[in-house]
Amino acid sequence: MPRCDDDAAPVLSGDGTERAMLIGQAPGWREIETGLPFAWDAGKRLAGWLAAAGIGVAEFRDRWYVTSIGKCYPGRAPGSSVDRPPSRTEIERWTPFLREELRLVEPDLVLLVGGFAHRFAFGERVKLDELVGRELAWDAAPGATVLCLPHPSGASTWLNDVARVELWRRGIELLRDRWAALAA
Repeated sequence: MPRCDDDAAPVLSGDGTERAMLIGQAPGWREIETGLPFAWDAGKRLAGWLAAAGIGVAEFRDRWYVTSIGKCYPGRAPGSSVDRPPSRTEIERWTPFLREELRLVEPDLVLLVGGFAHRFAFGERVKLDELVGRELAWDAAPGATVLCLPHPSGASTWLNDVARVELWRRGIELLRDRWAALAA
């Protein structure tokens, strides 16, 4: 895999033997510094969600292949304190690598985290409410169970709606059930 434009290494983890894969949006600057996906604030929230699904942090780090649509830190949105999503050019650059990761790993379980990953898999018009809490299929991961969760960053307001919390709970339950069956 090529290096980022700033010569940083792309951020992903796993050796390809994992049966579960998490796909996010792109690493933040702290992930670039540490070389570890979900290493900071969003990672702490994600760790809580995974714990609710019965997946410990060590188990997640050891048994999940973790990657993203964009492999490099895309920078901050202009005039904002939040990271911007990968640009169309960045998506085009990294899509062949993500498709190859999916082909090589052949995951049985794919967890798409955040609207950006959901739109990548299911199209620009898809709504998070239509995905979270449901078991899905994705042609890029044939035979895999695909689950979706909102982005775990503090900037996401999706879980501020009580009705969505119930969708999230169903998503966590599905993740617990599918992981338990896979890990057995």
